[in-house]
Amino acid sequence: MGRFSFSAFFSFWLLALCLFFPSALSYAQNNVDWTAPGDKIEESEGRGLVIRSNPGAAKVYIDGIDRGYTPLSMENIRPGRYGVRLQKDGYSDRVFRVSVRAGSVTNVSIELQEAIGRVLLKIRPAEGSPGPEKLPLDPQISVDGRSFSQPAMELQVGFRNILVRSFGWEDASVTVYVEEGSYNEPELIMKPARFRVSGASLSRPRFNPANAGSLGATSVNFSVTGPGKGSLAVFDPAGRIVFERPLNSFETWSQSTAWNGRDGQGEIQDDGIYTLVIKAASIPWDDSEALEETVELKTEIDSTSIIQPLGISSGKSGLLFAPLPTLLPPGSFQIEGSLLAGSPPASPAAQNGAADSADAVWPNPWTSLPFAVAFRFSPLDRLEVSAALNVDPYFAGDTRTGFGGGVKWVFLNSHEGSLPLGAAAGITGAWTGNTGLTPFGMASGIEAYAPFKLDFFRVFSFVLSPAVLWTGDEGFPWDPAPRLLVSAGVMAQMTYFSAGLSVRQEFNFTGTGPWPPSIMAGGELKFYPPPSSFVFSVMGGIWKRDGHFGGFGGLGIGMIH
Repeated sequence: MGRFSFSAFFSFWLLALCLFFPSALSYAQNNVDWTAPGDKIEESEGRGLVIRSNPGAAKVYIDGIDRGYTPLSMENIRPGRYGVRLQKDGYSDRVFRVSVRAGSVTNVSIELQEAIGRVLLKIRPAEGSPGPEKLPLDPQISVDGRSFSQPAMELQVGFRNILVRSFGWEDASVTVYVEEGSYNEPELIMKPARFRVSGASLSRPRFNPANAGSLGATSVNFSVTGPGKGSLAVFDPAGRIVFERPLNSFETWSQSTAWNGRDGQGEIQDDGIYTLVIKAASIPWDDSEALEETVELKTEIDSTSIIQPLGISSGKSGLLFAPLPTLLPPGSFQIEGSLLAGSPPASPAAQNGAADSADAVWPNPWTSLPFAVAFRFSPLDRLEVSAALNVDPYFAGDTRTGFGGGVKWVFLNSHEGSLPLGAAAGITGAWTGNTGLTPFGMASGIEAYAPFKLDFFRVFSFVLSPAVLWTGDEGFPWDPAPRLLVSAGVMAQMTYFSAGLSVRQEFNFTGTGPWPPSIMAGGELKFYPPPSSFVFSVMGGIWKRDGHFGGFGGLGIGMIH
């Protein structure tokens, strides 16, 4: 009985093992590499097979046949079990089997894993190099532009360029081929760098010391290869030294120092060409003599080079509702973001209050919160380009958008010559849908304008700008006759702030197209504190149409360079 029971027990498990082992082996072989986190397989109603990968564009082989790239969808594949291989450069192959059943679609999502090898970079100084107490070796490692903090790295397969830098040492590099699962130990020998000065440049070849903060200075930028010290000397057009300054010790490659156009006593220098001389000398780590290098750069002081922040949210530079015949010096730019609240012109509150409510005098505010982003840039002398995006999101859920830009040519600069008169001509193009006008004063269509400015005491200015606007119901120039626009304003310009008032009147002789306010008026204050290049704005205004009024206020922040 005991022997029979033991034999039966042994025979049962032997039979089970013979039946189960091939099945288990087959299951393992049919589900190779189906263990990566993020892999998913799902079935849903439909037919066929869908294979996706992250990242995409992996080549797909099904039973050894190239079927294309992920994402791959095959509706006409027959039911059955298939072997799948995914291949993508830089990633490990993924091999698995998947079943396709009749009456359902099998969705497979695969997370590809980077194919990596290991690299241990060995860095050592060349023979005869100074010790760390004289010239520290603090390597900065980058591989194909990617920084690494340690010499032990895991890198993607393929050729990899390894660059090592350390201040005071010559750059060293090596190219290695990384194989999946490999281990490399490349070696780099670092040599002390010969002291050199390179890449000297000026941030502003021409500047006006009367401009605010960093706008009224030029920066000298240069690079050195090792520890040292130096000085800056500025010579006037007659060759006399007007300014001197010692430079901080060189402890890194990039160096910078600034001159604000003043002498040692803080007096602004006269217009003219000035020579900036950088003298640099090494700090030897041995008994050799210090190496010296001298760099000369030319800059111009120009009191007519006025960098003045203006309002640009309408796509034109100037006051809130009046363009100005001023522009930035070549190479300068301004960016700005603005936000309005209340019931600005062309907002839904303004339109509903003026058009739909016969008894309303002050429309219901806070129906939208318009904002704008804009920029202006001067690529050439006397030429300026500008552009703006206006967005008016309604709290009810709708959004209106306007965008446009233009060019302005200043043919008479009030800061040049004896006449305090400025004049310019410009043209803009904008589209704002059927609103015809955005809350920031951007008019839909094509507008040509010619602003004139008269200065008083180099502080106050008066501007008048006639313009013609071709527009239509959808913002395109379809009307048979253009509309006449007249803008005017006054402005006070100080060193660190400016303030202005402007007004805009539109005359529609055809009586067609979207409504405009009869008149809009706005005030603004811009503050640009030194030494930063930021510009802060506060603005507000009113509008009137058919006996109805609206008011608004807003804030802005930007940068000018």
